Amino acid sequence: MKIKYLLFTVAFSFLINAVNAQTPAGNSFYVDYPTWNAGTQPPVYFNCGTNNILNTGNELTMEVWVRLYNSTWNQKIMGKMTNTFDNGYVMASQLGQNYSEVWNPGHNEVQAGSSPLDSAWVHFATTFGSGVQLLTYINGEQVGGLPLTSSAITASTNPFIIGIAPWDLTNFQTFGQIDEIRIWSVVRTDQEIKDNMHKHLTGTEPGLVAYWDFNQSSGGNLPDLTGNGNNGTISSGANYWSWTPSYAAVGNDVMYNMSGVEGVWFGKDPSLYNYASTTNGLNIVANIQPKAFDYAVYGHNDSIGTSTSFLPAGAPVDFERTSREWYFNKGGNISADLYFNLSFAAGGGDSLVKNLPVQNYTLLTRDSSNQNFTAVASASSLLANGTVVKFSGVNLQDKFYCIGVGSTQLASVAAVPAWSKQIQLLPNPAQNTITLTNVQDAELSIMDMTGKLISTTKGNALAQKLDVSALDNGMYILRIVKQGEVASKQFVIQK
Repeated sequence: MKIKYLLFTVAFSFLINAVNAQTPAGNSFYVDYPTWNAGTQPPVYFNCGTNNILNTGNELTMEVWVRLYNSTWNQKIMGKMTNTFDNGYVMASQLGQNYSEVWNPGHNEVQAGSSPLDSAWVHFATTFGSGVQLLTYINGEQVGGLPLTSSAITASTNPFIIGIAPWDLTNFQTFGQIDEIRIWSVVRTDQEIKDNMHKHLTGTEPGLVAYWDFNQSSGGNLPDLTGNGNNGTISSGANYWSWTPSYAAVGNDVMYNMSGVEGVWFGKDPSLYNYASTTNGLNIVANIQPKAFDYAVYGHNDSIGTSTSFLPAGAPVDFERTSREWYFNKGGNISADLYFNLSFAAGGGDSLVKNLPVQNYTLLTRDSSNQNFTAVASASSLLANGTVVKFSGVNLQDKFYCIGVGSTQLASVAAVPAWSKQIQLLPNPAQNTITLTNVQDAELSIMDMTGKLISTTKGNALAQKLDVSALDNGMYILRIVKQGEVASKQFVIQK
C-alpha cells in the first residue's frame, strides 16, 4: 500500500503523441452526436432478433467496450426487455457509471463505479447469478454488487437491441463508439473477465451465446460470430452513424500467451494523470494528450524468481533478470515512466537485489520469447528506500520487458546519449540563474558533489531558466533523464 500511495502522491509527467496509431481491435459502431444534434434525426440501433438463447435464465454475463460521447448521460447500451418492466435485462451508462438492471421479475439495479475519463474507452461487464448476486465491473475491477433472490431472469419476448433502450427504440440513444459485445449464459468470474477482456474471442467459447466484434467496414449488418444466428440489422440509414476504427484495448494474439493480463489506461485530458498499477511488480503513470485515442495494455507471463538466460551481450557474470516478463501492446507512440517494485517483480516471494547503484538496474526488451534481451536504459532513480526502481521517459514498444541487475553497469547503456550533446548550460560559473537549452520533456535534477538531491523539475521549454540563487558557492551536478537515458553536466556557483 505504501508503494501505491507513493505513486499517487508524487508528480509525474511525460508526453504521449498520437502518430501512426494502429487499430488492433478493427472497427466499431460509431454514432456521432454533433451530427445527430444538428437536425431532426431518427434513432439508430441494431435489432439482433428474438432468439430464445438470449433469455439466459439463471445465469448471465454481459460485456462491452464503449467510448461514450458523454459518460454522464443516461445511455442504454444494450438489452432485452419489454415496456412492462418485469422481464429481461439492460446494460447502460449513467453519471459516468456502469448501470445494469435485471428483472426476475422484481427489479434489481446496480449503478456503481466510475469511468476513468469522459470519452475514454472503457470495458463494462455485468454478471447475474440466480440466488447469488448482481455484480458490475469497470476495466476488470468489481465496482458494485447486489444480493439476489433465487429467481431466474424472466424471459423477454422483445428482440435484443444494441444502441438504445430495448423497450422504447426512441429514447436513451447511445452516442460514441461500441465494440466487442459478449453475452454469456454463465457467470464469468472476475479473473475470467480480467484475463479475457483484452483478447479477441473465437466465438466457440463454452457458455458464449452471442458475440459481435463490430469489424464490419460497410453495410448495416452485424454478424453474430457464435453461429447462433443473433445477427443484427441496423434500424436507419442516417448519415450520423458509421463503422469507424476502434482503439479499444483488445490486443493481438500475443495476449493469449500472457498470464494475468493487467494494466490499461486511456484518456484525452492532459490535466489528468492516468495510471495502471498491479501487484505483479510493475506500475505506470501516464499523462495522455487531448484526442490521443491510443491505448496501452500490458500483461505478464507469471513466471517467478530470477533467470540468467537470454541476457544481453557483455553482461557481468553476476547479472540476473526477472524470470517474469511483461508484454506491452499499445497504439500510437507512447512514452511512459515505469516503476518496478524489486520485492514483487520476481514473484513468488523472491526479490532482486536492492540498494545497488541506480545505474546498475537495467531495463531489458526483446521482440519474442526466443531472442536475447537488449538493454534499453539504466534506471533514473531509486524510491521507497531502494525497493522501487524508476525508468523515466521510456518509449514503449510492442515487446517483452524485464529488469536486470548486476554489480556493474551494463556497457551497452553506459555511453553518453547522443541528445546530451545538444544541451547547453550557461553561464558557467553562474550566480543566480542558469539557462538550459534543448531540455524539453526531460527530468532535471540538481545534486551536490556527494550525490544529495537538492531539487527536481521538468524541462518544458526549448530554453529554460533555473533559479539557483539559493545554492552556496561550489560545484554541482545537473542530472538529465530523457527518453529513458541519463546524462549529467557539472556547473559552478560563484557569487
